[in-house]
This record gives sequence, structure tokens and C-alpha cells, in this order.
Amino acid sequence: MNNASMPPPGNTSSDRIYQDYAAALAGCERLPRAALTRHCDSLRRDLAAFAYAHSPFYRERLKPLFRKSDAPDLSAWSEIPLLRRADLAAHIDRINPEHVPAHLGAPTIIRTSGTSGSRLAMRTCALARIAASCMMHRMYRWHGLDLSAPLASIRYYSSGRRTYPEGETMRQWSFPGPPAEHHMIDIRHPLAQLAEWLCRRKPGYLLTFPSLAEELALHHADEICAQASPQAVIAISEIVTAKARQRVREAFGCEIAQIYACAEMGCIALQWPNSADSLVCEESVFVEILDEDGNAVGPGETGRVVLSSFYNYATPFIRYEIGDYATRSETSHPHLPHAALKRIEGRRRNALTDSRGRPVWPSTVLSPELSALMPRGRFQIRQTAPAQIELTWGPEAAGYAPDRIAIEAYFARLLRSPIRVTPSPVEALARSSGGKHEPVVSEIAA
Repeated sequence: MNNASMPPPGNTSSDRIYQDYAAALAGCERLPRAALTRHCDSLRRDLAAFAYAHSPFYRERLKPLFRKSDAPDLSAWSEIPLLRRADLAAHIDRINPEHVPAHLGAPTIIRTSGTSGSRLAMRTCALARIAASCMMHRMYRWHGLDLSAPLASIRYYSSGRRTYPEGETMRQWSFPGPPAEHHMIDIRHPLAQLAEWLCRRKPGYLLTFPSLAEELALHHADEICAQASPQAVIAISEIVTAKARQRVREAFGCEIAQIYACAEMGCIALQWPNSADSLVCEESVFVEILDEDGNAVGPGETGRVVLSSFYNYATPFIRYEIGDYATRSETSHPHLPHAALKRIEGRRRNALTDSRGRPVWPSTVLSPELSALMPRGRFQIRQTAPAQIELTWGPEAAGYAPDRIAIEAYFARLLRSPIRVTPSPVEALARSSGGKHEPVVSEIAA
């Protein structure tokens, strides 16, 4: 992206910038792997040089890159200490640069969802917002979405404006893209109200948490199919389980397309059509998947997700350990040069711990065998001790009678030791402060 001054959103110049960057992303998909690496390395050097010069926090941390010359040496990248949430909370004023060039646009405040603790405030700039929007456009393009059709978003909104019965409607949802209604409502409403709102809005596409899409498919499928019937579900914020994919497919006759993103970075990886793999958004974020010793994991292996945002110069994120784990794909994409992730596993607290102290990720826990033993709708598996699991479910699964012996036998095989399961219904199965549902939680995860 060039250094032209950022015009205000919504005017002709701004639209042209979105179009130009989206076209550049499409061009990157045709690059040889070596050329894409050179392009991304250039962006990484620019970010490091800026942060070293203008951020008091990074002036010390990035010294390994500048031992040999004034130009950053990327071969020393692994020597940079990891940035963690505690660093953001304690040092955000020193992380933020003393000056943000005017051509990047005025900084604005963004906040994390608060799923991992207190919500963190940081800054972003117009350049980063444009890159994030164009990555979303890439996702829509890959999946063949009609950008002139209406989109409904059911997600967490902090402003308090997007409430039932009307929510809020804006005039565009894809940037770049034509005018198209974007209907928005906060997820913190009863399921029946969200379903009724969705039927009134009749969107072509639904963007929401996969757990909410599954709930709608289970409990309001007939009326939604008759009145709304989304042509695709775009999944955000949570991992997508095989069960959610199956139930959405059966109820609505459409597929779930997963976006892996976060407030700090925007898009990180996008699911490729007709594939379980998600391709990394390498043109806007540098993604490392590291083992516990800080080494890059191999294909098919799981590790910590560490991110560096190329375009957010307002609050630079360099080697930020977001708290997620992901599994690298064993194979490369046959046509595109981008690295691929086989699965997004979630946070360490979302993995059970077996008798040897090793994590068992939700992708393994939530198998078809277990799904056959679980209630309809949302439930939660909570490991409270090495040999103790609590199973809870909400009133939508009234009448569910758990086969405790079979469930305990399943977890005993999975965790390699005898397990006691305590099943109990609850009045409501709460979502997190950011609206997310966690089907698997461990209280003993390291």
C-alpha cells in the first residue's frame, strides 16, 4: 500500500484506495512463493524500523535487529522477546509511538473482547483498517458472495445502539463493494428475538458466531428457512466444530466459512472454499506458530500463535503472543503461495489435560462419538480436576438424560485415566463478556 494521505472514509478517493489494495491482494495470489516472501519481508523491515525509531518500548526490544547496521536484520527476528497481554496493559503508553505520520490517518481507539480477562484498549490507524477490510473482501471474493445482497451481523457490540427490535442498518458491508444493506444486532438477546429479527431482515448472508448459527439451525430452522434462508454463514470469534457445520448444512443448506481474526490484528487467516484449511493473510500479518521453546513447529504440529501486524503503526504489535494455538497444515495450497493452517485450536484453557499433562484440543474432544452422547444445543465440558469433568447444558435441551457410564468411558479413553463426570442442567448457559461460547474449558490448564 502506498503512502498517499488517507482521505476520509466514504468518498471517492477512499473508495479508490480500497479498490487498489484489494486488487493488489488479488495480484499477490498469483506470485511465486519467493516473491511473496520478499514482499512480506519488506513490510516487516518497514514496521521494525519505524517502531525502533518512534516507540520507546521497542527501542530496547528491537536492538538485536540493528546490531550490524541501521537496517533491520530479519535473521535476528527470533531474538525479539514476545509481546504479551501483560505488556500491553502495563506499557501501552510506551508501546504507542511518539508520533504517527499524518499519511497513515488519525489514530482511533479499539478494544479487545475481554474473553481472556479485562478488555484492553489500544490504537489503530486508517492504513490498518483498510488492510483489514480488504482482507474481508478477499474472503467474500473467494467464497463467491454477491456484494450487493444484504448481510446480517449478529455479534457483540459495545455501543448499545444495535438492540432489538430494530438493531441498526448501514448502507455497505464490503469495502470495496457496492451499496448493500448491512443489518446489525447485538448477540446478547434471547434466541427467539434474534431469530425473529433475522426473519424480518431476510439477509442473503449471515455473519455471526458459529455457536449462534448452530442454535438457530436447531431451534428456528423451519421459520428461518422459510423467511430468511441465508445462502452462507460467515463464522467469527469462535472455533467452528464439525457439529456446527453439519447442523447448519442440514438446516439451511449452506456452508460455514470461517474467518480467524482478532481485534488487535484484523484478519489472520481465511478458510479456503471446500477445504478445512485456512490461508494466512500474509500480506498484512506475519504469523509464527511456535512450540514451548520458541521454535517454529513443523507441518501437522500445534503451537502458540505469535503475530506481527504490518500496518498498525499507531500501536505496533511485534511478536505478539495472542494466546491462541493453531495447527499447521501438512500440505501447501495447490494454486496460492500462502501458508495454511489446518485448525485453529483455541486458547490453552480450551484444551483438556490428559494423565500425562498434555493438552487435548477441542477438535479432538468434540468428536462425532462424543456428539452422539451430548444434548442438543449448547453444552459445556469443564475439567475442574485431573480426574473430574462437569457437563452442563441449558433449558433448550430439556429432557436430555445423559448416559453417564458411556460419557465417563469416552473421557477415560481420551484422557488415559479414570474420569468422573458430573452432569447437570443449568438455567442458562452463559456466554463470555464478548459473547463467545466455549464448549470446552479446563480449570487446570497450565
